[in-house]
Amino acid sequence: MVRLKKDYDATRNSVYESQLRGDMQTVENELNKNATELQSHKDSKKAHLSSQIMHGLFTVANRIDNMWARLTNLILNHDGNDVKEVVNIRVARDASIHPTAKDRLDYDFQILEQEIKDSAVSLNLKKFIKKYGSFTAGFKAALSLAKLYPVHIVVPPGKYKLMETARIYKNTHLTLQAGAVIKRGFVGSMLVNGDKDDQTKGYNGHGNILIDGQGMFDSAGGEIKEQCSVIGFAHAERIIIRDIAIKDVCGGHAFDCAGNKHVLIENVWFKGFADYKGDRWFSAAIQLDLMRSAGNFGAFGAYDQTVSKHVTVKDCYFSRSENLRGYARGVDSHTSTDGFWYSDIRIINNDFEDTMEYAVSGNKWEDVLIEGNRFKDCASGVRLMIPSVESVYTQDANGNPTNRVNKVKRLSVKDNTFTNIKERHAIQVYGRKGIQKIDDVDVSGNKINGVKVKHAIHLSDVDGFLVSNNQFRDIKHHGVLLTRCSNGKADLNVGRDIEGNGVRVELGCKNIDVTNTTLREVGYSGISVSGDSEDINVDFSDIQNAGKRTSSSNPYYGIILMDGVKDSAVRFNKVRGKKCRYAMYFTSKCTRIQHFGNRLKGAGAEGSLKDNSVDAIKTIENVT
Repeated sequence: MVRLKKDYDATRNSVYESQLRGDMQTVENELNKNATELQSHKDSKKAHLSSQIMHGLFTVANRIDNMWARLTNLILNHDGNDVKEVVNIRVARDASIHPTAKDRLDYDFQILEQEIKDSAVSLNLKKFIKKYGSFTAGFKAALSLAKLYPVHIVVPPGKYKLMETARIYKNTHLTLQAGAVIKRGFVGSMLVNGDKDDQTKGYNGHGNILIDGQGMFDSAGGEIKEQCSVIGFAHAERIIIRDIAIKDVCGGHAFDCAGNKHVLIENVWFKGFADYKGDRWFSAAIQLDLMRSAGNFGAFGAYDQTVSKHVTVKDCYFSRSENLRGYARGVDSHTSTDGFWYSDIRIINNDFEDTMEYAVSGNKWEDVLIEGNRFKDCASGVRLMIPSVESVYTQDANGNPTNRVNKVKRLSVKDNTFTNIKERHAIQVYGRKGIQKIDDVDVSGNKINGVKVKHAIHLSDVDGFLVSNNQFRDIKHHGVLLTRCSNGKADLNVGRDIEGNGVRVELGCKNIDVTNTTLREVGYSGISVSGDSEDINVDFSDIQNAGKRTSSSNPYYGIILMDGVKDSAVRFNKVRGKKCRYAMYFTSKCTRIQHFGNRLKGAGAEGSLKDNSVDAIKTIENVT
């Protein structure tokens, strides 16, 4: 405590001044002390504890503890009358305050849904994933908007897992951006264009669908080892799938196209296939089918025999993946119904690698163009056929046998490249013996390098054909084989290193010209005509070193016409080489064979010409 002198000496002298100075100094010191202590109080981090400060009847510490306890329980605590809510949860995105949290959420979702409607031409899936809590739910919800209006759904980069079948509807544009991967997490088709109870007929289902982007459907065939397809569409018109990848399919198809028309599949990568049970040896990346039964297409009906047509597959890539082998087949149809045809099929500028069966196999296709494709390391190349008469695929729509096979016409296989075909033919087109022929076939401009087991080109039971300008080498069996064919021409074909016949015409062929053929290094005969064939003309061919596999028990020739050949001609051909037995040989059961102008001198181990035929015609004069 400070005591000041308040009674000073009465005389203003030195004593008085000393007393006054002492008091003033004391006052000054106390003021400075107070100022120092006040500043120290201000600067202190803990000047007072909340427990030292009173607020009404309670300390501040008591009130803070009480409020904290209330806040920690505020949202979920219910006192029996109503739910307690903080104001923040009632503030919407636009800063408006609503009576309850539910009102605010309803308001915000209404705004979000309106934004989605307003931006329907380009809808980012992230908003739906956020709203519905998972990719699967959000994806399905976004797709369902197409029931109301056209939508463009954009799947942004990211890895997503689909846990059940998603259903896409008409007027949908689905874009998988680069880096977007939708991976299967269940057994079943990933994407189909209709509901389970759909019974739409014809091409009136959910069409006008575009799927594009640079993303991927991952079917997870290395993990989910049950048969599944990725995309399954039916009863639709105007389908476009382009610029995406479909990976690792187990047993099923990348695209099951059943009863659709005006379909374009462009620049799609089909990579990786597995058949763990061994019962899907025929399965294709792209299956062209008809709505025949639930066994063909199980996602929905109606099963009214609607057939796929006007289909184009171009600039696609079919191959193995990092984890799985290549597909059994690339593009395929193997089912059919009497009276219904697949038609207008175009397969252009694709790459097929490592298929375990036929890269392209068409059953009952009409108006076909297979052009500019590359087939590498495939078991087989292209097969176009019609079903056998005993097959269920010749039954009518009611399942009754018809005992007939429908004819198909206008098939072209042009300007393709085949390399290392491992098991069967590079190109095969066949009708059915004694039942039905295929009409108007063009196999031209193909380059075939390496067929390890079968033939380069085989046509059987075909009427009206052109096999021309093909080049083939390193062929295990025949270069060109024509079986029971009629009214056609094999022209300007070039082959070498062939272990079978260069060109073989057999088993009752009629009205065929084999012209301008160039052959080198042939194991069997250069050109062989056999088996009751008639009106066969072999002209202007150049054959060197045919018959390389000749032995005393199995002789071969430059050109041979065998038993049963009649009314045929061999003219202006050139044969060289000593490996064959004779350069040209006609058996004793050939009749009315015209031959002249052939250059055979010096060819053949035993002679250049052996003509045992009956009624030979060796003049250039008219035969009347």
